[in-house]
Amino acid sequence: MFRATAAVRPPHPTGPPALPRLVRAAGYAPPGRSTPYRPGDAREEFYQELGAPYRVSFDRAQFAAAGRRTSVELAYGALDALGPLDREDAPELAVIAYAAPDFEHTELVASCVRRRLPGGPLAFALSDQGPLTPFSALRVAVEYARRCGWSRLLLLTVDQGTQPFPLPAGPSPAELRGDAAVALLLRWEGGDRPLGGQAQGRPGPGLFAHWPTGAAVAAGSGLADCPELPLREGPLTEGEVGRPATGSWAALLDAVARTGAVGTGAADTGDAGRPVVVADYDRDRDVLAYCTLDTGELRHG
Repeated sequence: MFRATAAVRPPHPTGPPALPRLVRAAGYAPPGRSTPYRPGDAREEFYQELGAPYRVSFDRAQFAAAGRRTSVELAYGALDALGPLDREDAPELAVIAYAAPDFEHTELVASCVRRRLPGGPLAFALSDQGPLTPFSALRVAVEYARRCGWSRLLLLTVDQGTQPFPLPAGPSPAELRGDAAVALLLRWEGGDRPLGGQAQGRPGPGLFAHWPTGAAVAAGSGLADCPELPLREGPLTEGEVGRPATGSWAALLDAVARTGAVGTGAADTGDAGRPVVVADYDRDRDVLAYCTLDTGELRHG
């Protein structure tokens, strides 16, 4: 027996907004193919059955020519590039974000990632929001931290380009070209204060009210299609086309390296700790998202 009670809403956050602090980051984009193609295996039959109700046929030639690196393999590669995590560094929450489904349905990325992390943190995945999925994942992670008193967070974005069905013709915000993953280890030191420097919605003057003046910008490839771009005074780094989930976050790693915003500790000078805005635009939904990160302690994996 158990008793269910109504959810208790936490008090409305008070105090000045805070930013997540990026302390370690790494990307992983392996070239070439992974596992060899084996025609006629059980996976082909599964794809044929999966597509039949929608009159979509399994594209054997496309599948055979693809890289066939699973989302779990890519996530592991990004974690390895991030470097060893002891219990003091290990996240209390891991959120995986992706824009396209994995072709390997016998593995759950969040469960596999959780097994690789010390302490067995809470881990889950977000999807179905295209290139803006990682922005929602970051917001969810911070909300968990605010409500649970956590401070160590992991955001893991994955683009897995192998698809067993025909892809839409022409360029699209969700277009995939190859495989990549980005791992971001963050600290939330804002307690129950509100999350600052972020917004998501239809482009317009009000949406950019929290965009910090003069910050460096790491932009996904979709931002160039935005009909109303925010005013930018800082340097701009653009992500690769064909990386809907990882493009803007890989650009973040390039942006902090190019602008000197990477910090290494107390001896930092100059631009160390400069905020960096990560932004992308989904043309199909006409929605733009951005967030601001403090990069003062960032160490590349």
